[in-house]
Amino acid sequence: MKTGRRRWPWVVGGIVALILVGKLVLLDTAAAPRGEYVIDLSALHAAATAKGGVLPERIEVEKVGTFAFPRTLVVAGDGFHLHPMVLLAHRVVWPDHSLVIDTAMGPAAAKKMPGSHMDTAAFDRVQAALKQASAIVFTHEHVDHVGGVASAPDVSALSKQVLMTREQLASPKLERAEFPPGALDRFAPLAYEGLYAVAPGVVLQKAPGHSPGSQLVYVELANGEHFLFVGDIAWTQDNITRQTGRPRIATLLMAEDRPAVASQLRALAQLPSGVHLIIAHDPVMLEKDLRAGLLHEGFSVK
Repeated sequence: MKTGRRRWPWVVGGIVALILVGKLVLLDTAAAPRGEYVIDLSALHAAATAKGGVLPERIEVEKVGTFAFPRTLVVAGDGFHLHPMVLLAHRVVWPDHSLVIDTAMGPAAAKKMPGSHMDTAAFDRVQAALKQASAIVFTHEHVDHVGGVASAPDVSALSKQVLMTREQLASPKLERAEFPPGALDRFAPLAYEGLYAVAPGVVLQKAPGHSPGSQLVYVELANGEHFLFVGDIAWTQDNITRQTGRPRIATLLMAEDRPAVASQLRALAQLPSGVHLIIAHDPVMLEKDLRAGLLHEGFSVK
């Protein structure tokens, strides 16, 4: 009996130590960068303007929904209070045509997101914009970015506009169950190396890490403003300014290449302030951009 009494503090101490170590490893520690990821603004500008043509005049945004994650899943070690996040779609507008970047997700898929709320009117405007778009591109292949196309009433009618990369289509992260049977077979894979100019003022750059098909989308407007859509490389501006990414447990859940993402976060932090970073799920940055007039709220579709 005495031996057992002497042993239990050590057992309890061991359990507490394991919990603390597990918390440190799984929740509190961000990855270190691996290698160098290069964002060459001169090359992006050259690609955006190489073929001439009219540059886009504005970027519109729809907030299709909101949800929340525990803060420590967003920024490693930042506690368990809920961190609000947004579901966005963007529309790049020229005088005579438009292009959509990311499409949020449909109401059915959104129900699986923790604490999600959908704006059905905004989602309807996204659907209308998809029909009018000359091209539809995605920062990556997760359902909250491709789901607007997946849940379109007639996916096949959008097949010519959808520019899904070879890596996105081949990725195990592409939730094929969200697409009607056979729908993905209608999309011709976009294959490119380095940079790819989709249209005057819009250029893609591969950025695998968060997912195999992740890419940056650079947009240059006729008024000289420069934008870089970073997808889910960062979930909040804090990931970039503090150089602290998601914790290991988030990586395990998403099969993310953490060191690659850390390298991309470092490259984003080194960009000049004149480049406006569009972070897909950051409501604070969204409101700042709207107040500054950098983005126009709501899709101007009929």
